[in-house]
Amino acid sequence: MSVTQAKPVQRRRADRQRSLLAGKLTNEDASITVDCTIRDLSETGALIELAAPEMLPRALRLMQIREGVLWDVEVAWRRGRRMGLILGERHDLRTSVEPELRALRAIWSHMAPR
Repeated sequence: MSVTQAKPVQRRRADRQRSLLAGKLTNEDASITVDCTIRDLSETGALIELAAPEMLPRALRLMQIREGVLWDVEVAWRRGRRMGLILGERHDLRTSVEPELRALRAIWSHMAPR
C-alpha cells in the first residue's frame, strides 16, 4: 500500500531560490533603514527576515548589500519577523547616478564588501 502526498499549491509566478544574503530595508528617502536577511529570492519576490518585528510602510526599498542591487518593493504579507515582498523596479547602485538614489548609494558604499 503506497501513500502519496499532495504537493502544496504553488501560488508564486517565479521559482524562488533559497539564499542567506545581507539586506537593508529603507523607505524612499532613506530616513528609515532596517537590517534584514534575504531568505529567498526570485525575479518577482523575496522573503526577508528582520531581527525583530517592525512597523514599516507598505512601499519600501530592499537593498542586497553584496551585489549592490536595490529594488522598489511592496509588502505582500507580514508574519512576526518575516515579510513577503513583491519586487518592482531594479536599480544597480554600483552604476546609478539617479539623484534620488544618492543617499542609498552612500549607505551601500559604506557597507559593501571591498
